[in-house]
Amino acid sequence: MLRRPLLLSLVLLLAGCSLMQRLRESMPTRAPTFGSEEVAQPGKTAKPVDPVANVKLLRAPADWGELAREAALRMSQRASQIKELGSRTVYVNEPVLPTPFARALRQFLQSDLTQMGLNVAQRKEKGEVWLDAEVQSVRMSSGLQIVVTTAISDGNRFLFRETDVYMVNQSDVRLYDESMLPPPPQPPAPPTPTKTMSVTGG
Repeated sequence: MLRRPLLLSLVLLLAGCSLMQRLRESMPTRAPTFGSEEVAQPGKTAKPVDPVANVKLLRAPADWGELAREAALRMSQRASQIKELGSRTVYVNEPVLPTPFARALRQFLQSDLTQMGLNVAQRKEKGEVWLDAEVQSVRMSSGLQIVVTTAISDGNRFLFRETDVYMVNQSDVRLYDESMLPPPPQPPAPPTPTKTMSVTGG
């Protein structure tokens, strides 16, 4: 009498396992996300997604002028759309972190903007719009990346802003990495206070 319920339970368990297996096989495969590994398909090996596959390699200094010309062209096009930007003088600020790349980028931008017909100031004065070319280096497992942001502002709002990312050759890291800059010179020590005493007497 006990064998029939036991046999029936075993049949139901096997049928349930078979149903779950068919449900798993019929479910759609989840799409891979950025920075993760591709989902392996039956008979295929999972391949890692390369997060820097579409990042341009910036050769030094061969590509610096091209980078600056592209940025200046976008600014010039923006200036033709915004009267306030096209009619005012632009001052290119000194880089906050004066790496060799950042200093050269400022020179290229000054030249290219002048050639494209924009008014570029030699000294900062009131009434100008300011162009900042900010460069940030980011160390990755694949090497050094730099984030270049060019922005024109009038003090309280942006008239133009754009950010691009580039890879650099390992041999050129010193040209971009702000951590390799020499320390700034120490300010001069304040003068030592002195006291003047008058001596009286015979």
